[in-house]
Amino acid sequence: MSRILANLSILPILAALVLTAASASVARAEGHDLNACGCYTENETCFCEKKAKCGCPGDCEPKGCEVERQKKFQKEIEAETKRAAEESEAAAKARGPKVEETKAEEKAEEKAADTAKEAAETTKAPAAGKTPPAHKMTAAQEKQLLRLLDAYLAEHPGASGRTLSDIRSELQ
Repeated sequence: MSRILANLSILPILAALVLTAASASVARAEGHDLNACGCYTENETCFCEKKAKCGCPGDCEPKGCEVERQKKFQKEIEAETKRAAEESEAAAKARGPKVEETKAEEKAEEKAADTAKEAAETTKAPAAGKTPPAHKMTAAQEKQLLRLLDAYLAEHPGASGRTLSDIRSELQ
């Protein structure tokens, strides 16, 4: 019984193989002209034999051939980029130590600039207890603030001569 079940599980695979072989022989029998890749076109649809191979760009060919070509092209680009980088490194070494000295000076200048920038940022930082500088408001935020201030002044007509600090302390 288990042997029969094992044979039944293979049936779909065998059927697919038979259909594939039959379609290839049908293509030949129906008189379709196969291209160099082993494929033919019918009603703007590409059909290929099981043993079809890539090699017909722009023509009917098996699925995945274009992707395969793209991958190969990317590998060639990477190899060429690597080769160019190696050549430029070799040329830099051939020029001598002056280039290395210049690079060392540039790095020292960059470090000095970074140190000066950090020092400037620490002097700009607010002291303890002081509020940090306000961020820039967008036009929509400014418009909304003006509406709120107008609404507040409409409710409190005597507040127009007071400062924001006075109003804030009153609200708290």
